[in-house]
Amino acid sequence: MWRASLIIATVFFIIFFGYTFKFYGGLSLLATSQAVSGTATIMLGLSFAMSGIGYWWDFLDSKVAYRKYLGLTGFWLALLYAIMLIFINPDRYFYNLADNLGTMDVLFGIGSMIIFVFMAMISRTWAIQAMGAANWRYGLRIGYLAYAMLVARAAIVDHSIWAEWWQVPLDSLPPVSLLISVFAVVIIGFRGSIFLSKLNKKGITPNTNRTNQESR
Repeated sequence: MWRASLIIATVFFIIFFGYTFKFYGGLSLLATSQAVSGTATIMLGLSFAMSGIGYWWDFLDSKVAYRKYLGLTGFWLALLYAIMLIFINPDRYFYNLADNLGTMDVLFGIGSMIIFVFMAMISRTWAIQAMGAANWRYGLRIGYLAYAMLVARAAIVDHSIWAEWWQVPLDSLPPVSLLISVFAVVIIGFRGSIFLSKLNKKGITPNTNRTNQESR
């Protein structure tokens, strides 16, 4: 499963690397970091999506086991991206980090990484036994909050670039951060469909029981 996850990550990194190379007009640390960020977002999203895939399509239940490996691969790539930010913008993310801790992009970035670190820590078998299966599942689901925080951070940091592209969308490639943010929103919405489905089933069950009782 590790091998499959690494192969998937490599394929997406090559795709994003080629895209960012074209977008930025050459090789740079910024372009490479965007490729890493894009790959991390895809891997985390695929990990989150495995639950929904198993819920909606029973014949893919055997693939749900890949969730852990996809997610951990995405986590390490996200951590690599966070480290790369220090070199890309050291004034903001290293030398003056203490002065910028109150800014939303830093808060969302640090907050999401703390959650992902927690998720990585409880991904081991011992955590299920220590926390209990129900609490363990709830612990992993907060990852959606971290995922949403990454979208919010991207919107804060790159909103001007998004707006600039939106004015002439046919004249240039869309920013990578916009593409992966749309992907992340779709993944979050996919999880929302499961929540609504379960809520609907809970609402239907009592009515069905009442109808059965009245018919007796």
